[in-house]
Amino acid sequence: MKHQGAARFALSMGVVAAFLAAGCRGLQPNPATQTVSAAAAGPAIKITNAWVFISDPGSAQVFIYTLPRLKLIEIATGFTQPQGECSDDKGDVWVTDGAAKTIYELEHSGKLVKQLSDAVGAPIGCAWDPKTGNLAVMNFLGSNSQGGAVLVYHHGSGVPNLYYNPKLFNYEFGGYDGAGNLFFDGVGTDRKFILSELAANATQAKTVKVSGAKLHTPGMVEWDASANDLVVGDQNCSNLSASCVYRMTIAKNGATISGQTNLENAEGRQVCDMIQGVLWNRSIVGSDFDFCGSGSSATYVWPYPVGGKPHSENAHNVSQPFGAAISVRPMRDSP
Repeated sequence: MKHQGAARFALSMGVVAAFLAAGCRGLQPNPATQTVSAAAAGPAIKITNAWVFISDPGSAQVFIYTLPRLKLIEIATGFTQPQGECSDDKGDVWVTDGAAKTIYELEHSGKLVKQLSDAVGAPIGCAWDPKTGNLAVMNFLGSNSQGGAVLVYHHGSGVPNLYYNPKLFNYEFGGYDGAGNLFFDGVGTDRKFILSELAANATQAKTVKVSGAKLHTPGMVEWDASANDLVVGDQNCSNLSASCVYRMTIAKNGATISGQTNLENAEGRQVCDMIQGVLWNRSIVGSDFDFCGSGSSATYVWPYPVGGKPHSENAHNVSQPFGAAISVRPMRDSP
């Protein structure tokens, strides 16, 4: 069985290699502007307000599914290697593309709204601050294979401010709490997991001590306002080829793990690799990049915090699923 952490790192480094090879080359003309309507080709699909965007660097596409049934509705194309995602308060989804050194803003339909350039590294994850309207982007690596950084774009535009945790080398996924504090994960030069916090108005991020379990491979980071805790994924749970999600209570002296959610595929086996999931309506929505066994990669909706078997699945589209973000259609667009 292939070790999950090694495969996950290889996937990230593949994107970085493409980023380095691109150098100063210009972006593709009109990237991410095309969408393919999947609904028109099949039976009628009931349109819901909530959709999930699943990025797939393997096919260079973003698949858009209805929730909770996971019916394919649209496919956004024109990316190089789309990875981590986040959504804003307009219902738009931001997609990082490390190979293109670009962050794309897509509206609910999947059409391009605008794009941001990342001149200092390879973006891999992002987070939207509902308090300030700022967009944080995590760079896996900087230029010339240097360490990554957090880039904060004021109101999702312009030239970003850069922030660092001196102990961190690869920056990955992040999420804001309601007070404007950004939590993000990554690894140091020793490849050990590190959780960081960039407090509101701070000029430098700090390491957050985690107690209660040892995390191995960075995954999703999201603030759960309903429980007042931080949800952090581990793609290499217990150092095995299986993903899980931890609930953490945040205090001044660090983070304490208060619970663990294990996720299963449709066959009842623990998922191999959920790179990034997202909370939605007492569920976790994400995909299993199943390189561990003979099963297919698939997108799922799992009950949360119970976990276990999924409520819904779609195993017909993705090859190397990576990011996940929820788009809720604004009420003015509702039928």
